[in-house]
Amino acid sequence: MGIVATGQLTIVDNNDARPITAYISATPGPQQAFSKDESSVAYTPDWTTANANAGLLLTAKVYIGGIGAAVDITGQLSNRRWTMDLSTAISGTAALISSSAPMAAVFVSGAGMTFTTVHNAGGSTMNIKSNMLDSVPSDVIYFEGDYTDPVTGLTSHVVAQITLGVVKTGTNSVFVLTRGTDSIEQATGATKNVAVVAADLIRAAGIDTTGLTYRWFENNGATQIYNAAPFTTKYGLKTTAPAAAPAGVLGDIGANLPASGAFNAFNTLVLHESAITDIGVYRVEVKDNDGVVYQTYFTITDASDPYDVKLNSSSGDKLQNGIGSTSITPEVYYGSQRVASLTGWSFLWTLYNRLGLRGAFIDTTRTAVAGGRNITANTTGASAVLTYDGAAITFAAGNIIKAVYANGSERFYEVLSGSGNTVTIRTPVTNTWLNFTDYPAPAVASDLVGGKLFVCTGASGGQQTTSGAAAIVVTGDEVDAKARIYCEATRP
Repeated sequence: MGIVATGQLTIVDNNDARPITAYISATPGPQQAFSKDESSVAYTPDWTTANANAGLLLTAKVYIGGIGAAVDITGQLSNRRWTMDLSTAISGTAALISSSAPMAAVFVSGAGMTFTTVHNAGGSTMNIKSNMLDSVPSDVIYFEGDYTDPVTGLTSHVVAQITLGVVKTGTNSVFVLTRGTDSIEQATGATKNVAVVAADLIRAAGIDTTGLTYRWFENNGATQIYNAAPFTTKYGLKTTAPAAAPAGVLGDIGANLPASGAFNAFNTLVLHESAITDIGVYRVEVKDNDGVVYQTYFTITDASDPYDVKLNSSSGDKLQNGIGSTSITPEVYYGSQRVASLTGWSFLWTLYNRLGLRGAFIDTTRTAVAGGRNITANTTGASAVLTYDGAAITFAAGNIIKAVYANGSERFYEVLSGSGNTVTIRTPVTNTWLNFTDYPAPAVASDLVGGKLFVCTGASGGQQTTSGAAAIVVTGDEVDAKARIYCEATRP
């Protein structure tokens, strides 16, 4: 699992605009199957009799993000209209399809073939009591409106769209139809979510369930999902009956995957949330008893809100004269909601000094003296030897030390070795972020005398790691005039 959010104590981004989401739903659905056997013509479903003979129902929904849940503002929009070309408004009550050129170009005209549009405080709807022309495989219907934010006065033009389609089937035509989940939201805790998609083979007589086998593909439909890494941690297969709603659990992941290149009898794909980044395009192949293979593509989108990390300092953002300390605790927000439990979360902390250069946190246990060890002598160059007072410190190659000149300027060096009360530095090998350009080696013998030496948290490259809601402690010895603390959060 990679990094999902970063936080910084000193940067705030304020956005004036609030997020707006708009879509159009279709009842009973946006797609029809058209069949014609000699003189017999049939549509499935038949939109002329849908919804108690009111016709296909299109419902526009517009939501604006709030402090808590999203708010339905459809009825608050001004200049609302339905169009088929983002130009000509379509409106009417039980108006004949033939009375509107854009409608007549897509839908069957005739007696009783009508459309009705409604815009009121409750929302916006459109009923179409007609079926699509079999010569028009698909067409887009748009909903438009303007939303004015009551606080900022900003006006946003909102556009939603839905694609209606008709598939010709006839007596011998066959197609694959998928159903189930079309979006997934990332979990904030250790228990992850799954998406589930079932595939049905549709013939003129209905759903075929006899002797079918399936293959599933990810990566825009190019890569088969089979029984090998990394697919076993992201996908599983199962069977869903035609009358049942697709459902799955985490325990389905890794189950029933076929060998590479093989089909098997499972018509339902279960996807772990980690399989989807932004949007995933998939393909399913269905092979019937005669060995004929049919296929279709489908998409699943990641509907997750962004994560944000806020850092709380127990002593605010000030330390006086380099004395004292502060505890810094992370808080993670998912959208506008604070994540209640950080169990399983991990955090990587990095310190940057007043010049914006990466530094290192101090290992107070190994330094053993508040305010640091006194530097009593030093040689020069990339292999300089620093001498310090007090008890000898055990050093290992790759450790990091902080040397502070008497005038307060600081240097970070990588350790070559230590002996007694001396420590020898080297050109960085382990901590490649260190260099003598940012932190020059001592240029004058004994120029560090009167300064201080600290041992840093070298095991993690001068960084700190925490888990859960644990805090880090930053002392005045680590903050020379000003410091920036950067935190990377990793979701379980």
